[in-house]
Amino acid sequence: MNNNNKIGFIGAGIMGQGMAQNLLKAGNEVSIIANKNRRPIDELVALGANEVLSLADMVSCCNSFILCLPSSATATSVCDELFPLLFPETLIIDCTTNELVSVKELEKKAKALKLRYVEAPLTGGQKQSWDAMLGAIVGCDKDDFELASNILKPCCAQIEWLGELGMGAKTKLVSNFLALGTATLVVEAMKSANKLGIDWEKFYKLASQGSGHSMSLDRIAPKAIEGSHDGYVFTIANTVKDMEYILALLKDQPDAAALTEVFLRIYKDAANAGMQDSFLSARVKNK
Repeated sequence: MNNNNKIGFIGAGIMGQGMAQNLLKAGNEVSIIANKNRRPIDELVALGANEVLSLADMVSCCNSFILCLPSSATATSVCDELFPLLFPETLIIDCTTNELVSVKELEKKAKALKLRYVEAPLTGGQKQSWDAMLGAIVGCDKDDFELASNILKPCCAQIEWLGELGMGAKTKLVSNFLALGTATLVVEAMKSANKLGIDWEKFYKLASQGSGHSMSLDRIAPKAIEGSHDGYVFTIANTVKDMEYILALLKDQPDAAALTEVFLRIYKDAANAGMQDSFLSARVKNK
């Protein structure tokens, strides 16, 4: 075991479980805390993770922390409880997709307590988290980057420092504008092809030969052809949340904001129709 890295991992969910597993494989001591879903916790404990019952218990056995949480509201709530328990100079790596204003507020709270807060939102999905092929978009003081990078290496194929705190959130949200926007266009193209009587399999093969080819197309189309609609593992509720963050960031860019408003309306309508817990790609079946 590596006695230096005693990592408290908060948020062992769709992305976090794979990350925690890879941290364990690399010889780190990893402590985890349950939320609603016991399955990933039980599976990680079976691999050697230590389950704790409270953040106070986690602080007593860990010297660095990774957060991978569903929203800025959740990250802020956790940090408000966690930060006062920590010793000065403790490293906190926040992999949550956060809105910019939340990162800046957490930065202020961390500095007041002399903590080392690093934002590191991720690129990639569930499969990449299992395969240790994530990308980390890091914003922090330059002196903290090497520490954070060394902890994240077992989880990530690429780790890039973008600048001061806040640059990670900006970069991640623009990246999600591209990724979720592309996935939305794939879903709409598949639905349109079906309504026009175009064979999906032939459409996918032909589209894959042109500039419309994308990772989103490869995730969504083959599964849809097989009759499954879980190719893009990202919920509609999360898409609404991210689009709201993106709209706040891009509000002064008229064309980008207008596109975001269209995407947001599509996913709010889907959520209001009861699809909030469905994956983004489930909209393909709404033919």
